Amino acid sequence: MREELQKLERSTKSAAAEYADASLRGEVSAYWSLLDLMADMAGRRRTPGLDAYFRRQLQQRRETMLQIADTIGEALERESQRSEAESSLIYDRFRLVLIVEMAGVILLALAVAVGTRRRLLRLEGDARSLSVQLLGAQEQERRAIARELHDEIGQSLSSLLLDVGSATREESLVEVRSRLASMASVAERTVDAVRRIALSLRPSMLDDLGLVPALEWQAREVGRRSGLDVQVLADDSAGELPETHLTCIYRVVQEALQNCVRHAAARRVRIALDRVAKAVTLHVEDDGRGFLTGRTRGLGLLGMEERVSQLGGRFRVQSEPGRGTTVIAELPL
Repeated sequence: MREELQKLERSTKSAAAEYADASLRGEVSAYWSLLDLMADMAGRRRTPGLDAYFRRQLQQRRETMLQIADTIGEALERESQRSEAESSLIYDRFRLVLIVEMAGVILLALAVAVGTRRRLLRLEGDARSLSVQLLGAQEQERRAIARELHDEIGQSLSSLLLDVGSATREESLVEVRSRLASMASVAERTVDAVRRIALSLRPSMLDDLGLVPALEWQAREVGRRSGLDVQVLADDSAGELPETHLTCIYRVVQEALQNCVRHAAARRVRIALDRVAKAVTLHVEDDGRGFLTGRTRGLGLLGMEERVSQLGGRFRVQSEPGRGTTVIAELPL
């Protein structure tokens, strides 16, 4: 019997040490000490008064432990209620934060959608405007070509026809020779006009000699007609590019030089072509009057930018009033 009580005492004290309150652990220890004392005294001497004393002590200890157990239960209940309240508060805060974040995401998505739609509408309007301008430019170019053909080629051919008719009626060999010399001069001017028109449409030397000689020829022609001092700084190896790149660079330089003649009032223009491993960079720099790049965006600049962007390149214009203009085109290889 005593061994069973000792075994029960060890298990009870172990459980109290792991889970119970400090007060309850003290009462449990005192309770088992009292039981040990009772067992020891019962083995030595047992009297009615001693039994009554031990019963009173056991009753007091039991009541004390019950009170402590009730106190612990109430504390656990309060702790459970407090934990539930805190969990509910955390859940409410989390739900509020989640609602606010969802509302923010929705508002941001709406703002992005509205901004994207406005930009698309603006780009669509710019595309329509650019299309109209391109059509106008094409029509203007056709009129210029037709005017040159009519004024120069047509008049030259008409003059040749008149000289041929006059030569057929001449009887003097001297007069015939004079008519033939006049016809040769008119034919030479006609050939020059045809060559100039053909070169403006598509320079044959771009196909025959390469990009750098074509740029040098264009620089000489612009300098001869306008008085500009045009310099081309490029190695022949810089012009060894794909066909699309050759045409793009030539047209960008052509348009930039036309802008210099028409609008810049420049005296000197420098054309630089640099090639690295995976890119080629073009600079066309003048010392003209310059302009505000944010306000001026003509058809020529738009056309150059469109040509460069179609090849995956980057087009930039650097200019300030009174400080000249630099056109930069970077094309990947």
